[in-house]
Amino acid sequence: MAEDVTVSEETLTGALSLLVSLGQILLQNAQQEAAASLQTFVPHKITTLFGLITAGENFYRRIGVKTKGEAEAVWQKLYHHPAVREQVEELLNLENEWDSFLQSVDKDLQTTDELLSRAKPADSLSPDSVFTDARSKEQECDSGSVLGSEAAAGSNWTFWMAAVTGPCGRAGDQSGQSTFCDLFQKPLKWAKMLKNHLQTLLEAQSVRVMVVSFGSVEGAQLWLEQTGCTFEMLLDSQKKVYQSFGLGSSFSKVLKFGCLMQLSEFSAADRDVPDFPHRLLEDIYQLGGDFLLDETGKVLLSHPSKTPLDRPSLKDVLQAAEDDSTSSYEDKNEQKP
Repeated sequence: MAEDVTVSEETLTGALSLLVSLGQILLQNAQQEAAASLQTFVPHKITTLFGLITAGENFYRRIGVKTKGEAEAVWQKLYHHPAVREQVEELLNLENEWDSFLQSVDKDLQTTDELLSRAKPADSLSPDSVFTDARSKEQECDSGSVLGSEAAAGSNWTFWMAAVTGPCGRAGDQSGQSTFCDLFQKPLKWAKMLKNHLQTLLEAQSVRVMVVSFGSVEGAQLWLEQTGCTFEMLLDSQKKVYQSFGLGSSFSKVLKFGCLMQLSEFSAADRDVPDFPHRLLEDIYQLGGDFLLDETGKVLLSHPSKTPLDRPSLKDVLQAAEDDSTSSYEDKNEQKP
């Protein structure tokens, strides 16, 4: 816990100074490469910015914490020292400059996230949407048959569709509230228990989970193996469902300073995440989201992810399912003679 961490002013300022220096070097190099040629900077040279994850991990370890929130709590206790205050302000300035630069990259390249943000997302899943079953490799899977077969499994089913964008997950946010990233952790003992608990809560509310991703069947099956995910997984290889729900690719959201510092937490806590060979990594800048659908494909809850780690809380999902069930029950009663 952060309140138990004792760090000297010298240790903290040294760690902050090193983090800021490394971040500035990464950013300055990226700015120079982008200025020389944006087309050669993206999509390959821009990946050097992921170096901030390692810098963040080293920062956390040097001051004896495992999360960004704990680090903030440590420097808040020493913020009255001018040297600490100066370094924190330098870090915040770096974060602003970092995020502004990436936003300009998105704008100049007119990324799909930029373009799709101007259009209204679909309020239902098209019955003509075609998927590939990641487990069976069958390609004759349309959303109409998927929802229909699921609805036949029980009365008043609603559906959770998680559009998965990458191999990251977390076991809860800083408030301790469970999120749907919980469901896609690597199969550690505690993670299995957590998955079973959340799945029980979902099924009690008649919520079924479908994982939707894109890319190759080989990559999807490796992800299923490494995460231990037991849910149905469908592939939207052409990203048509992604686009209809307004989910595009974004450098600024995936490489957002705060997001990369959050990703540093995984390494700092020695947590396992899926490990993919480079040949199976496709559009790592594709954003996803989570959507609760009824048996007709109507969207009951929409949560487009603002970063790869942004997921709705379990409470929000269950509340949306409960609200829809209550509304359906009342409508049926009103229709009775």
